[in-house]
Amino acid sequence: MGYKDIPAGCVLQTIKDCYEGKLVTDSRSPAGNWLQFTLEHIEKGTATLSIEVRHEMTNPYAHIHGGMMCLIIDEAIGWGVASMDTDNHYTSMSLNTDFLYAVPAGVRIRAMSRVIRAGKRICNVECHVYDPQDRLLAHATSNLIVTGMQYQ
Repeated sequence: MGYKDIPAGCVLQTIKDCYEGKLVTDSRSPAGNWLQFTLEHIEKGTATLSIEVRHEMTNPYAHIHGGMMCLIIDEAIGWGVASMDTDNHYTSMSLNTDFLYAVPAGVRIRAMSRVIRAGKRICNVECHVYDPQDRLLAHATSNLIVTGMQYQ
């Protein structure tokens, strides 16, 4: 049974059993799999990912590209929302990101997401990204909406 086939109420425990503490390369997110992150920790409403910034993630200045930082943030937010263990499927309505510091290739960063409010239709989530010295590199908020879309 693949992760996308798991019924509500079992998702969080299955994620913990299959992915927590491991390199994620076979989730239902092809973009997330490309990132090659480690799911460091997950519990209801929160998720922590770590990832090494690779050269192909950088801009012409050899720092993480803003779009790549947003991909990491969006992936962390997705895992945080999945941890809520509901029947709902969500898609992003907004992603507002503040980039605070540049991050060079080779640095392992940590993205921590937290569901602020999960309403009947809208889910509000925040994410903070840190370097190994716990310096806040980026902060983002996102609103996601319940959708009838199904996973492919």
